[in-house]
Parts: sequence; C-alpha cells; structure tokens
Amino acid sequence: MIRKILHTIFTKFSSAGLGFLTIILISQILGVEAKGEQAIMVYNINLMLMLFTLIGNSTLIYLVPRKDFSNLIIPSFLWVGLSAIVVSLFFPNICVLIALLAAISEINQFILLGKQKVAQANTLKLLYPLISFSYILILWFFDRFTKVEDFITAMFIAYVVSLFYGVFVLKDEYRNIKLPSAKELKADFKNLFKLGFTKQIGYIAQSMNYRLCFYILGFYCGERLVGVYSNAVSLSEAVMLFGSSLALVQYSSLSNNNNEKSSKEFSWKMCKINGVFTALALLVLSLLPAEFYSFVFGKGFENIGQVIRLLSIGILPLSIASNFTQYFYAKGNFKISTYASLIGLVVTIICGLILIPKYAITGAALTASLSYLTTFAIEFYFFVLKK
Repeated sequence: MIRKILHTIFTKFSSAGLGFLTIILISQILGVEAKGEQAIMVYNINLMLMLFTLIGNSTLIYLVPRKDFSNLIIPSFLWVGLSAIVVSLFFPNICVLIALLAAISEINQFILLGKQKVAQANTLKLLYPLISFSYILILWFFDRFTKVEDFITAMFIAYVVSLFYGVFVLKDEYRNIKLPSAKELKADFKNLFKLGFTKQIGYIAQSMNYRLCFYILGFYCGERLVGVYSNAVSLSEAVMLFGSSLALVQYSSLSNNNNEKSSKEFSWKMCKINGVFTALALLVLSLLPAEFYSFVFGKGFENIGQVIRLLSIGILPLSIASNFTQYFYAKGNFKISTYASLIGLVVTIICGLILIPKYAITGAALTASLSYLTTFAIEFYFFVLKK
C-alpha cells in the first residue's frame, strides 16, 4: 500500500511539475492574453472529454473487479465514438480528436487502476505531460513556439502516444475481447450509464465549479485577466495533488474492501494527512511576494499571490473533501458527491454573476471559494455526521 501511494504521489507531482513548466513557457513566451486563450481552449477540450467518458469514467475502477473486460470496454468505446460524432458538429475537428484520444487513454488508465496495476496506470498518466512539454520545449529551443496552436499540436502527439501505451499494457485483455449479444450490450450500457452518468454529472459540475469563472471573467473583463486567474487556479489546485494521490489509492483499495468500519477509519486518516499537507503548501504559496510570480510567469502576473490567498479559503476544505468523495465512490455511492457538486455549481453561477462584474478577478476567487466550501460542507455532513 505504501509503495502504491508513494508511486502515485511521485507521478502526480512529476505530472504537476511538467504542467507547471508548460504554464511558465506559455506565459513567458506568448503573454497574458494568449495564456487566457489557451486556458479556455484547454477547458473546452476537457468538457468534451467529460462528455466522452460519461459512462467510461472512474466508476470503471469499481466495476473492473466485478465485470468482464469486454462488458466494460465495448460500451465505453461505443459511447466515445458516438459522442465524438455529435460534438464534431459544434467544435473544431482537431479539438474533438484530441478529446477522443484523451478519453480512450483515460478509460485504459481506469481499467488498470481497477486491476490494481497502479504503477502502469501512473506511467500512462505521466506520458501526456512528459511528451507535450518535451515537444513545446523543442519548439521553444528552435524559436518555433509562437502561437497557441503549437500547444494544441503538442496535446495531440502526447495523447496518441498515451493511447498506444495503454493498449499495449492491456494487450492481453484486448486480444480476448468477446463481442456481446445485443441483449448483453444493452444491459452493459444500462449498468454503466446508471453508475457512470450519476458520477460524471457530479464531475462535470465540479469541473465547472473550477472553471466556469473563466468564462464569466472572460466575458466581463477579457482574456487578459483569465490568463492571470488561470495560473493562480492551477497553482492553487496543484497543492491538492498530494491529497488526490492519497484519494486515488484510497479508492482503489476501498473498492476491494467490504469492511465498513476499517474503510471509514482509513478514509478519515487520509483526510487528516491530506489536510495538514495542503494547509502547509497553501501557506507557502500565499506568502510568496508579487515579484516572484512576475519573475516566474512574466510581466502582468504580479497579482497571482493575492488571488491564491482568496482561493485558499476554499481549496483546503475541497482537498479534504476529495477523501470523502473517494470513500463514497468505493462504496458504489456516486450520488452524494454529485449532489454536492451540483449545489456548488448553483453557488458558482449565482455568486459569479454577482461578484465578478463588480470585483473582477477578486470576485472570481471569492466565488470559487464559496462554491468549494459548499461542496465540502455537504460531503462532510454525510461522511461524519450522517448515521
């Protein structure tokens, strides 16, 4: 267990480090406004990814020990293909293709986690940031990194490699795929949709809690402030990597544990460790001077520290809530976290439309924190107080 946690933490932090370096390159070379454009474009792709994995999402971790590979992978891939066809009518084809490749890679990762092949799943997860950053670094070295489209190309190449690696490590399972009957396929779809839809709606809602402020801020204040805000959000969320690493291994472990008492005790222990680490990391980021952020990201990013201090109010409880979430997921209960995220989204919409037009980037940070606190409060109630 310790080895899996350490391996996952290493992967998460390595991935975050590469992502952080990518953010620095984009910010320094392309500037504040282009960084805002890139942030919105990436989130559009992520929205498509969430739709494409509406049934082939992390519920697969829960289902892998209980279902045959064919009964999970075929309906998941069919949904990805059908969704991509529909979405291609509204978004650029390259963005749709990247989201499709990312979806297949993510499905493979969840299958590996369900099989408790944590090291291989982590390697798959690390390939994308490693390859995309390497590609951008090479372009920068030869003075060819000049536009946001270069970053999109990097995403495409990275996800192609990730897809092939995932298929390779699961080659035995793919070789033995058996086509189900129409009746079986219908039953598989129904089962995956029942669990996956509920879980993914919550994930989409939570993602919009993270990113809806981008759109509102961009609409009222322009992409320049989106660039600053997106970097502040990325740094704030980076401190949750330790907690999310614990939570991911926690989910994989609890999915194979039917003892309620030990599951809850283990989850509570993960919450405490997560909370201490996250608080310390946020404190460091909050105390860094404006000159540091200007030096790292370039001119125009001086106010990141102020935004992080406001986001910290909600990031700390949200990070702790990730352990509650994985506890519920491991028990096959995807409704609580979904309801919490949906209510949090309502808070985001209401507060965002009130605070952002008046207080700009400060209003966006306050909106996010209020939404995160709401999500935490609901999950805390059901995990700790609800009998």
